[in-house]
Amino acid sequence: MPSTYAFVTKTQSLLTTKPTTQISRSSSLSMGPPSDPSAPLTEQYGEGSRKYRRTVYTHDQWVKHRSPDRFVNNLGTLFQSGIYKQVAREVFFTVSIAASVCVWNVLVGGYQDFSGAMHDPVIQESWAIKVGMPLEPFTILSPSLGLLLGEFLSSLSYFLQ
Repeated sequence: MPSTYAFVTKTQSLLTTKPTTQISRSSSLSMGPPSDPSAPLTEQYGEGSRKYRRTVYTHDQWVKHRSPDRFVNNLGTLFQSGIYKQVAREVFFTVSIAASVCVWNVLVGGYQDFSGAMHDPVIQESWAIKVGMPLEPFTILSPSLGLLLGEFLSSLSYFLQ
């Protein structure tokens, strides 16, 4: 007589007394991200796939999570991460702007190498100026922002209890 236990169907053959275990693929509660390739990327890796994530670790998963090699494994699978796939465009945009500002400042302002020697800029025109932002606003606002974020997280932790 077949019976169902959370994603696994156990059936017992009429000829043997040993039950066989088969994974039920027809269940609407099957684990994993949506298999529809036409779904938007945010639906596949973002909030749409949250309902398919596990919230409880088994012992084997906990041992793997606490492994000393977890940092190497996590760096190896960084670009397959659902979080990275969600923010890849923003990360690419931010990195490309930062890299272009660095290259521009080297071209118009020169650079200092590791031995301390200063090299002349490649572009020495009067219209070419270095791009930068003053540090004072960030320096002045960082303690206040830290206090604000700390208070927000403390209030949120009391709310979630």
